[in-house]
Amino acid sequence: MTVRRLRTWALLVLLATEALASLAFAPPSRSEQWAIWAVIVGTFLALCCGAVTARRPGSAAEPFLCASAAALLSAPLALAAGARALAVVLAVLASTVALPLAALRVVPKRPPSRLPAYVDVTVVGVGAGCAAAAVVGTAATQVAAVIVAGTVMLAGTWVLFEVTAGDDRRRVLWLVLGAAATTLGGMVLFAAENSLPMGPLDTVVAMSALSLPLPLAVTVALFAPRRADVRVVIRGTSVLIVMLALSAAVYEGVAAVWEMVVGSRPGKGVPALLAAVIAAGYQPVRHRVEASMDEMLFGRSADAVETLTRLGTDLTAGAPPPLWLHTLRSTLGVPGIALRQDGTAVATAGVMDDGHTTPVALRAGAEHVGDLVVCLPPGHLRLPRAATAVLELVAAPLAQALHAARLSEQLRVSRGRVVSALEDERRRMRRDLHDGLGPALTGIAYTTDAAANLIATDPERAVETLRGLRADIGDAITEIRRIVYGLRPRALDELGLVDAVRQRIAPLCAADGRPLTFTIDAPQRLPQLPAAVEVAAYRVAVEAVANIARHSDGTTAALTLELTDPALLRVTVADSGHCTEPWTPGVGIRSMYERVEEIGGTLTIRTTPQGATITADLPLVIPA
Repeated sequence: MTVRRLRTWALLVLLATEALASLAFAPPSRSEQWAIWAVIVGTFLALCCGAVTARRPGSAAEPFLCASAAALLSAPLALAAGARALAVVLAVLASTVALPLAALRVVPKRPPSRLPAYVDVTVVGVGAGCAAAAVVGTAATQVAAVIVAGTVMLAGTWVLFEVTAGDDRRRVLWLVLGAAATTLGGMVLFAAENSLPMGPLDTVVAMSALSLPLPLAVTVALFAPRRADVRVVIRGTSVLIVMLALSAAVYEGVAAVWEMVVGSRPGKGVPALLAAVIAAGYQPVRHRVEASMDEMLFGRSADAVETLTRLGTDLTAGAPPPLWLHTLRSTLGVPGIALRQDGTAVATAGVMDDGHTTPVALRAGAEHVGDLVVCLPPGHLRLPRAATAVLELVAAPLAQALHAARLSEQLRVSRGRVVSALEDERRRMRRDLHDGLGPALTGIAYTTDAAANLIATDPERAVETLRGLRADIGDAITEIRRIVYGLRPRALDELGLVDAVRQRIAPLCAADGRPLTFTIDAPQRLPQLPAAVEVAAYRVAVEAVANIARHSDGTTAALTLELTDPALLRVTVADSGHCTEPWTPGVGIRSMYERVEEIGGTLTIRTTPQGATITADLPLVIPA
């Protein structure tokens, strides 16, 4: 806090002390007891000014709050000094100029519109008119001036509300709440004065209490607008007032009609019956009133047709999930909405409050693909019916879109794996050719040159060299066969798919060393399979039986090859033993997945206490 602000705060404290002392030593007369109101409200304004100075120094409203407090606290001192006109002018200007100007500056950055500036000029002009009317005008003129000042203040608040948004609009709503509380309290005080015996001091104290909500609202709006959702406060207060008014109106209306018909007020049993009827209808009517207030404060109810239309447009255009959520949030009128998969938020729109949410499961068929987590509107324990109905309608297309997005991502990852596998295979071939076959062929070339040079001078040595060359060529042929068989097993071409698998898995034993018995169920004659499909089926079958041998305590396994569709080959490997250890994704399992995905197939592995089942669906027509 700067020295200037400390001096201002010290001056306000001094003024409050002197004003209280003046009232204590020279109590005001009956017609001047408004000075008590000035001291009470001025002291409260000084406290508000201190809070704003400490929490929001440099605020545009701060000097006007301080000026309002100083003017009100100076009014009793001027009155005690005999300057009654000055005291009245100070009090009126503090109430109709300084405080309204402070209220209209609760927004940190004023909008570029000229309307707020016009409102400021109008407030100053009306305040000056009110001060003049208070000094020289009649009672009717004073009442008219007060009404005009109140109207200008309401108009200024409305203008500020229209040109702001977000937190700035929340601040303006705090002003609305403070002004509404003061106005409503004034109406209650007016009614109480006409029906209850109230003295001048009681009236002044009550007016002082009713003058505090607006300064308090200005203070809260300046440094804590989000401490509580002002819309919830306004909603609850408004609903309570409307329901109390409706209940009283119904009771008094029925009692008046009863008196007109019967000629006397209702007897003992009728009020109890009326109270029971009002209590029975209170909750349904309250829900309707709350719905109306929600529409005014939070926006209109969700419209199913509009939501589906806008969401359909987003989905058709291929919009990302955050845009889906933005569309849903704007049409549902909720604070925030999030899309979660496997407990992780993949997209969020708005502000989420994890303790005040409700989830909506998204299912594509029988598969749970995610959850739509909706943050409940303020003041709601559950979603409104309209919002619930809309979510039920959009859940299905949203689940399908999310499922499609997940499949697209899986396809992208799968293609990445395929590319990586192909690159690894190329590297292996390059290494084998460079490190194995390359040196062998180079050696053959040099040996051939040496033999050619020896033929004329040393024929016997040349013959020995050629014999060594023959052995080197044999080694090179063996290396070529090894590389070729690594690309495609030799047995597939010599024996066919079924016999090649049988030959490869025949030596396998169970985990405890016992021989592994297996059966193969396949058609008598398989159609001509594409080379890639035949290799994939061979690799999956062999690797699956090898995994069963490693992880199962059983000694039997079954291999089934079947054409479930003219364009689909299904390879199924199952055992009847218990898994001795879990199947963790290693090189073998990853290799099976990669080979199947490479040709556009699907691989499923299921392990249960009763055994394991590996199923590979391989298309006979490989997608391009």
